[in-house]
Parts: sequence; C-alpha cells; structure tokens
Amino acid sequence: MAGSRLDSYRRQNVTTIGLISEDGIVLKSQEHARTTDATTCSAICSPCISLCNAGNTGSSHYLDEPPYFGSLRHVSGNAIIPYGRIINVTQAAGNPLDPFIDSVNQTISEEEQQTLIHSSGSISITYIAQKNGIFVPETIPVRIDESIPTPTAAAAGGASTFLDTEEEDCTPTSSSNSQQDKTPLINAILKRSYQNAKMYRRILVIVNPHGGKGNAKKIYLSKCEPILKASTATVDIAYTKYAGHAIDIAREVDLSKYDTIACASGDGIPYEVINGLNQRSDRVDAFNKLAVTQIPCGSGNAMSVSCHWTTDPSLATLCVLKGNEARIDLMACSQISYADISPKLSFLSQTYGVIAESDINTEFIRWMGPSRFDIGVAFNVFQRKKYPCEIYVKYAAEDKESVRVHFEQNKDSTALVFEETTCQLSSSSTSLQTKANSIPKTLTDEDFELKYPLNKGVPTDWIKIDEDFTNNIGIFYTGKMPYIAPATNFFPAALPSDGAIDLIMTDARTPVSKTASILLSLDKGAHVLDENVVHTKILAYKIIPKLNGSLFSVDGEKFPLEPLQVEVMPQLCKTILRNGRFVDSKFLS
Repeated sequence: MAGSRLDSYRRQNVTTIGLISEDGIVLKSQEHARTTDATTCSAICSPCISLCNAGNTGSSHYLDEPPYFGSLRHVSGNAIIPYGRIINVTQAAGNPLDPFIDSVNQTISEEEQQTLIHSSGSISITYIAQKNGIFVPETIPVRIDESIPTPTAAAAGGASTFLDTEEEDCTPTSSSNSQQDKTPLINAILKRSYQNAKMYRRILVIVNPHGGKGNAKKIYLSKCEPILKASTATVDIAYTKYAGHAIDIAREVDLSKYDTIACASGDGIPYEVINGLNQRSDRVDAFNKLAVTQIPCGSGNAMSVSCHWTTDPSLATLCVLKGNEARIDLMACSQISYADISPKLSFLSQTYGVIAESDINTEFIRWMGPSRFDIGVAFNVFQRKKYPCEIYVKYAAEDKESVRVHFEQNKDSTALVFEETTCQLSSSSTSLQTKANSIPKTLTDEDFELKYPLNKGVPTDWIKIDEDFTNNIGIFYTGKMPYIAPATNFFPAALPSDGAIDLIMTDARTPVSKTASILLSLDKGAHVLDENVVHTKILAYKIIPKLNGSLFSVDGEKFPLEPLQVEVMPQLCKTILRNGRFVDSKFLS
C-alpha cells in the first residue's frame, strides 16, 4: 500500500530526478505537477543553472580543477553536481515526502514511515554554487532514481553506474547534529563527496576582528560561516581580543573537542596558534591531533594561497572541508633572548634586510593593504641600503642546479596524507590515491628536540658564506611556502615536507635597474633564475647582524636584532592542502 501511494505522490509533486554517476549527481530532469509555467521551471532549475555557469568567470576557475570539477558538465543537456562541490546530504526537514507521510500516518506505523522515507531516494543535496560572483551553499531536493540509466552508460549500451551502498562504512564515531539519520544512500554519496578528506570535521574557528583592515569578522560571517554551517562539520568560534590572544587560546584548547583550528585572519594568527600549541605540556598530542589551517580574512594570506591555492574566503573554506590533511615542515627559531624558554616555531619565513624592514616598518600604513609592502621595498631598493652580517649554513642543495634536482626528486612525494582521516574508494582513482596509502607519521618528543641547540655554537660542518657578499646583503630571505603574499611567489621551489628551507639572497651592490627587474618577476617566481639572485636549499643556518637599528621579521612578526639560528623541523605540523600539495608555483617551467 505504501509503495503505490509513494508512486502516486511522486507523480503529483515537483521533484528533481538525480542519477548517480562516477563524477557526481546528474540532475536528469524536472517533473512539474499540474503546471507548465516557465517561471516555475526556471525557479526550480536555477540551482542547476548557477552550477553550470560557475566556471565561466573570475575566481570560479578554482572549481574547474580537481577535486571540485566534474567531467560531465553537461550530459545530453543535463547538469551535474560534482562530488567535490557537495558538502552535505540529508534527509532534511521539509522532505518532499512529508505531506504524503502526514496523509497516511494514521494507517501505517512509525517504522513503516521511516522505511518509506529511506527507500524513496528523496534527499536534500547541499553544494557550492555561484551567484552573482559569490560562492554560496545551495540546497536542492533530489529524488535518486536508479531505474533510469545515466546517459554515459546508456550511450555505451551498459547499465547505470551507481554507488554501492554496502561499501566500507565511513560513519564517524564522534557525535554531531550533522550525523543524525544517515541512510545507506546518503552515506554512500557523502563517501564519494569527501573522498580523501575528513567527512565530519570538528572545527574551532579563531577570528581576528581587526584583520583585513577591520573587515575579517564581516568576511567570515558573510562568506565562510554559511558554508561551514551547511556542511557536515561542527563549528565553534572564538574571537581574539588582544595581541597574542590566539597563543592563549591554542595553549588552553580542549583537544577532545576539536580536530581542526581554522584561523579566519591573516598569517599572524596561524603563527600564534602554532606557537601556543608548542607551549602546551601535551604538545605532542596537540600536534598529532590538530590540523592548523587558514581562512583568508586578513591582508596577508600566504598560508591560504600556498595551501588552498586561493585567497577567496569562500573557496578556501571549501578547501578546509574537502582538502587533504598532510604534515608540513616547520622551522625552529632560536635567539639568546628566549632560547632558554623555548624556540619560536615559524611556518612561513624569516627575513633580514630590505624585505624585513619593508614589512615591519610599514605597519603604520597597514590601512593601505598589501601595497604598503611594495612601497617599502621600492624605498629601500632605491636607497641601495646594505645589511652587513655573518651567515653560516648547512646545505641541502648548494646551487640552482642542485635545487632543481632536489625539487624533481621530492615534488611528488612531499605531502604525507593521513590515511586514517579519509574515505578511500576502490574506483574513481586519483593522483592522491598513492599518497593516501602512505603511513602517517606519529610525532614523539624526539621530533621537538633541536639538532643544533643555540648554546652549542656553530657546528663544524656548516659553511660560512663569503663575507664580501654577506657584508653587502640587500635581501636575506628564508621560507617554507611558495607564496609570501597573494601575488608574491618568492619561494617557487618550496615543498610541504622535503626537509629543507629555501634561501634567497641578493647583493645590495646590484644595479637598481637589475634589482627592479628581479622584484618585478616575483609574481611568477622567475626571479630565482636571475644570475644576481642566490637560491639554495638548506637544513639550518645562523645569521649574525653587524649593524644596529634594524630587525628580523618572522612570519610577519618583529623579532629582535640579535643572532638568529634556525633549523627545519620535519613534518611537525598537520595542515590541510588542496589535493595534498602546495599550489603549482611553475618552478620547473
């Protein structure tokens, strides 16, 4: 009886028919009850239209690449929602079957009602669509009809390709509202949608209200929070109230409540979070459990550019949900003023000379945004200012050819993806499958121990760079991520976990015209090919300034002008990378 009533109800109500394919949910057609009104049709089909137009303009090209694209953009005139854009699937309130259930609830049992709902294939799919150039979550009711073959299968004369709802269960063990009432069909679609990603992420978002020229809170609430709330994730928010507050938050965070800290800010909050975790008595557990990532809401968003491949807050939020957990190297910085307490951890860079002064000494014009940095660099370059120092290094690759070889050898095996956080599929294999089969590293206390303590002096196997060069340093810059700013590809050979730090230096005696040419090529990373640029990879270094009145900049933070010793800390931090790797910096091209 229930089956015949369901068939009758389906024929009388408006429903989008969905077919399950390898690439996503094909929106086969629309059924329109008792009307042929074109406006009604357009309104119903608008989610499909916004989806299909998503790849046409602006930063939406981000969604045209793995894992967000679908090769079946239009299948015989139909639209497809790629699994990479699906963030939730539910048997939601307001289900198309609700009126039908209400009409028969006096004649069938509650158990029969649930059986009817679960067997109907009617679900709500929430995905990322583009509206007026903005990426937003959108939900569409879909009836999955397995009686109709997909166009690709039908054209080949074969059967429809459907999800096997008996595949390995990916249902989470922790509890959240988003995990209730998941049918086998829903679990199967979610499994595809979160392939190589953590399906039920528990996120603490730390918002710096003063970031992004005071717009960070507004950006997060309008462009990011709706996506997170519509997804399978659970989210809490903390707002920073003073300088260094994120250090305190990270030092005191309850590890049992979260697996991710997302910094809705510039690069300063990730730096504070990482160092706050390092101050914990249980820091090994903290770094083993928590992934630290960025949602770009500040003026400097290097972590997002390098890890999520975008500065768009909405798209970066999607990457937080769909990206791959991986371990990246950090750098431990030691100076006399704090070495006895603990080294400072750096995820991005350290710099001395033109870049450092251009960054820190332009804080008073932060309201200008990233352009303040360009002004500071130009001012110092035209002055041809020198920054004398002594530099000792432990080389990993001593010249540009060695750097190229190092990059070739490590570029495909640098992101250690965490197998236990992913839902692996036997079909639809991607380039990540090999990486996802790697054994994840579990940190121990030994991973936090310095190989080169500051109080031991400079090791005998370190090389002292020629003083004729170091007494005329213009730029001294070391880093672990390719981008230090949205349009500044300063370290194009940087890799997530190759166990090395990129070092770039210039001579202040270089003619201004050539220095200008170097700086103008930073957006593409071509400066490293210039004969006037020194580019190496190192394991550790020590720099001893010979002047007064300058400074070091570490991850954009001002550090004292005293000898600085730095070493790489392999795979110390868990973060989220799109497709398990840094953005393509075009280094080899």
